[in-house]
Amino acid sequence: MHFYRRWQPVAAISFDLDDTLYDNGPAIVRAEQWMLNHLRSEYLATAMLDKPRWLELKRSVLNGSPELRHDVSLARQQTIRAAMVEGGMADQQASREAEQVFAAFLAERSKIEVSESTHLLLARLAERYPLVVITNGNLDLAQAGLDRYFTLVCKAGAGARMKPAPDMFEQTRSALKQPAERILHVGDHPETDVLGARLHGFRAAWLNERQQPWQQLQLLPDVELTALEELAELLL
Repeated sequence: MHFYRRWQPVAAISFDLDDTLYDNGPAIVRAEQWMLNHLRSEYLATAMLDKPRWLELKRSVLNGSPELRHDVSLARQQTIRAAMVEGGMADQQASREAEQVFAAFLAERSKIEVSESTHLLLARLAERYPLVVITNGNLDLAQAGLDRYFTLVCKAGAGARMKPAPDMFEQTRSALKQPAERILHVGDHPETDVLGARLHGFRAAWLNERQQPWQQLQLLPDVELTALEELAELLL
């Protein structure tokens, strides 16, 4: 644990999800492969869909609707729909099927492994602080077994822009009825988490398990952690 600023007590904690509370990479790789296999095996319209074409369609969808860059769920659903329409499926049917495929993808994507130590830490913290999620992702917290720890879940999309934009930080501050400087945001990403938190007045705990150089940071956090469990020493 390394402090960049004099430590002051906090009243609430917000958490990033992906690569902060769990390793997100394996879950996404597995879910993406499941989705492509499902689209190829279940629909004639996407029987020949491969990863390169999927990525091309995704770029096309995002270029056509730049606002979808702030909504990973809707962006994926619209890309599935585009693949089906390109393969000859009627628009209305493609919309219905894309919604169903996305729901199944989300269930696969939410099969993440959360360590027992993380569950224990969150349970202990939740006894003393309001805990909030601020995420650019789309994890189903109930399926992942994480929902019980949090009083508020803020996800990008539906008009809320991704971190480091202020939207979800302001939503959190308003819901908690706390000054921003009394809220500690915990996350792994130098830009979306550390920069986002500091720009909008939150305290920042940078989870740096990969030992990234601090020089890449645009703004310094209040504290740098090498393991999530160090929060117990800091806050309990």
